[in-house]
Amino acid sequence: MATASKILTQARDLQRRKARERREAFVAEGIRTVEALLTSPLQVRALLASPALAATPRGAAVHAAALARGIPVEVVDEVAFASAADTEAPQGVLAIADLPRPVLGAPPSTGARYLILDGVQDPGNAGTIIRTAAALGVTATLALPGTVDLWNAKVVRSAMGALFHHPVLALAWGEVAAFLAAHGIPCWAADGGGVPVETLAGTLAAGPLALVVGNEGAGLSAEVERGVPSRVAIRMAPAVESLNVAVATGILLHALRAPLPAHG
Repeated sequence: MATASKILTQARDLQRRKARERREAFVAEGIRTVEALLTSPLQVRALLASPALAATPRGAAVHAAALARGIPVEVVDEVAFASAADTEAPQGVLAIADLPRPVLGAPPSTGARYLILDGVQDPGNAGTIIRTAAALGVTATLALPGTVDLWNAKVVRSAMGALFHHPVLALAWGEVAAFLAAHGIPCWAADGGGVPVETLAGTLAAGPLALVVGNEGAGLSAEVERGVPSRVAIRMAPAVESLNVAVATGILLHALRAPLPAHG
């Protein structure tokens, strides 16, 4: 657990990926993100706040909730807070929390879905994709080399709390391919020249499935191109060449999702 005198230094350090990996921690910034973090099962190490935080009811509630759980809170001036923040207009609160360490275990008996990010580099896209995957019942999201660090502060904000309960793992393609083969999980890669997704949805819904989405500009990596012969596409009007990767991923996941359990 961090002491108050070290919180600002840690928050600044955790702006770097290597520091996040070394400290096994990440930063969540902003009122809504910190609220979601405080209600998640993740271990929160500390909060950093500016004096303006307590001036709003939500800010005061976040501050009080952290103290009630025994989480250290350090209040620093606006200039110091800005030096640790990732946003241009900080909301006056960020939290440091332990990185979760999910394990890629055996898939569930029904409805297994795996999303594979192959070089998705834009943090906003990555966070939106993770939020969508969590909403549509994806079992886990697997990030291949070349993909943005999924614990980058911008990814964390864009995921809107989904990272705090949806498993994400960074793996090499060889590890992913071995897992899919061991469990008999078919894999389809998103590609404009593939089979229209609506022709597959009915036949694939019952069993396990993995979907690969590629880099925003370059598409699929060479090893995924070689390793995943099956392609799935979204039919579009002739005047439109492509979709944003996060939008396309949402459409494909929705079309290929397993039946979701009814709310009780």
